[in-house]
Amino acid sequence: MPSSSSRSRNRSVRPAWYKARQKAISPAQKRAERALWPLFGLAFSHTDRLELRAAFNREAPRVLEIGCGNGEAVVELAAARPDVDFLAVDWMRRGLATCMMKLDERGLSNVRVCKADGAMLLTRGLPTDTPLFDEVLFFFPDPWRGSAERRLVRADVIESLGRVMRPHGCLHVATDVPGYPEHVRKTLAAARGWRALPCESLAANRPGHFRPSTKYEREAIAEGRAVEDLCFVFEGTCVN
Repeated sequence: MPSSSSRSRNRSVRPAWYKARQKAISPAQKRAERALWPLFGLAFSHTDRLELRAAFNREAPRVLEIGCGNGEAVVELAAARPDVDFLAVDWMRRGLATCMMKLDERGLSNVRVCKADGAMLLTRGLPTDTPLFDEVLFFFPDPWRGSAERRLVRADVIESLGRVMRPHGCLHVATDVPGYPEHVRKTLAAARGWRALPCESLAANRPGHFRPSTKYEREAIAEGRAVEDLCFVFEGTCVN
């Protein structure tokens, strides 16, 4: 199997496996990107860490969604929870442009978007000297069958996640891929500081914690794929 470095011209800048998945961005999306990025966009840098408090101009509960796609879920969550700030991350320009258009249409100001590889953002783009997030969302991550080093749910990503979680912060994973729930449980069971809990318990104890129905999920169900939600709470210390 080729090494992960052989799959990228420069892994620090552009993972090669994402480039092939980029779809053409429409003229309307390009216009939205130019007009709305100054309002909603945060630039990912390998030398400077994101300053989230300055980006939102307040200190509030904070949620990270990695793999936000076109923003269908994060827009609904942000509208339902105006007292919470959301950082929505994806690699696809087309999806982020659509997400910003939805945010603008709904008049939402509590979401910022970032074009980045989620795993790389966790290791290089965020401060590690203070906890940042109360909740992290991995909704329908690509399982990358046969390429375990590309999966979002893997040991090094979960370790990086622990460095930026606030005490008792939670991770919510949803998937329609057979076998992936078992992989998620095994990975989190082996990680320091994480404890599984029923998602129903999380929703009951923390109002507003729900997963909006999305087009992707509806199509998966229509095609006969079962959707499973898995939730975990971070209780350990993973800092340095």
